[in-house]
Amino acid sequence: MTLSTTSVYPESTADAFARAKAIGYDGVELMVGIDPVAADVDRIVDLSAEYGVTVSSIHAPCLLVTPNVWGSDPWGKLDKAAEAAGRLGSRLIVVHPPFRWQRDYAGRFEEGIAELNEKYFPLVFAVENMYPWRTPAGRFAAYSPGFDPTNLSYDHLVL
Repeated sequence: MTLSTTSVYPESTADAFARAKAIGYDGVELMVGIDPVAADVDRIVDLSAEYGVTVSSIHAPCLLVTPNVWGSDPWGKLDKAAEAAGRLGSRLIVVHPPFRWQRDYAGRFEEGIAELNEKYFPLVFAVENMYPWRTPAGRFAAYSPGFDPTNLSYDHLVL
């Protein structure tokens, strides 16, 4: 059973490991982002050992609130996520569809995810579905090509 470190927000990543152990989870999904500890792989290795809780999956820092976590290059962030997964013994890397203003990244995202899955096999890069954004003026198309990756050719999805 896996507990997302996001589920304890605004508490810390360390609190998520402690709670996962106390509740009886055997793993966490590490949301790399808001808490700086989550981006520090050495510290995560220590937390995993301290609490006896594995990192089952890594959620790459591709949120609107994580523009500079592990650098500003979206492909570099995914390479860093693969490196972290290797160190932490994780097999799954969760990534969101690109934002529509990330034109270069979005333009080759589908192909790029396939290349990462081949390059880093047996690691799995899975694209997570998102949600439609709405404003008082109506729907806002935040993701490119959209928030639902199920109609594209990804080998792996997280729903």
